[in-house]
Amino acid sequence: METSGSYLSLFYGFIAVVLLTGSFWIKPRNSGWLFYMLILAGFLVGAVIIQAYMLAGSAVLAGLVSLYRYRQQIIKNRTVEVILITDHEDSYLQHFMNYYRADISEHFPKFNFNIEDEFLVALLVSKMETVGLIIAEIKNADTLKICVDFIVPKHSRSQLAKTFYQCELRCADFFGYRHIYIEPQSKVHNQYLESIGFRLVDGKYINCLD
Repeated sequence: METSGSYLSLFYGFIAVVLLTGSFWIKPRNSGWLFYMLILAGFLVGAVIIQAYMLAGSAVLAGLVSLYRYRQQIIKNRTVEVILITDHEDSYLQHFMNYYRADISEHFPKFNFNIEDEFLVALLVSKMETVGLIIAEIKNADTLKICVDFIVPKHSRSQLAKTFYQCELRCADFFGYRHIYIEPQSKVHNQYLESIGFRLVDGKYINCLD
């Protein structure tokens, strides 16, 4: 009986590893993802009935991992619209900057909140929610120096910023400007730029696909 119990525990352990591996392997939002979640639910119910709590715990953990990856996939595919603000005294723009003034100053200490006439200003909007702000200095007909590329704290760790740069700066011209660069700012912002694919060249962060 003891040997039989050991084999049973080994079998349950094997199933638990398979379930956890599957949660990392299967791609969210495809036809097999929902079927996999139903399998997890079946194993969870069955494991509780036979009191195999380790297996039940593994099914729960695999489900949580799958749901987390599903959520990340949704965020990654969330569209970002760029709304150009031509009136730099726009009341909503001023309210936005004042509301996030401390956060903007922390990450962009070189920015003095004076928006010159030749600056380009745009709000980043996703699902009718303002998620960020772009302020750039027009250097010439082809080049923009980005002074602020701010994502609100709520979304600072999401895929929205990377989505914006991939869609607007990497794959297409950004309002007709071919060359985009960002000077080093705070340590946190520099690390963030590197994490989404920018590289420091001659004291400037540039798009690695430029």
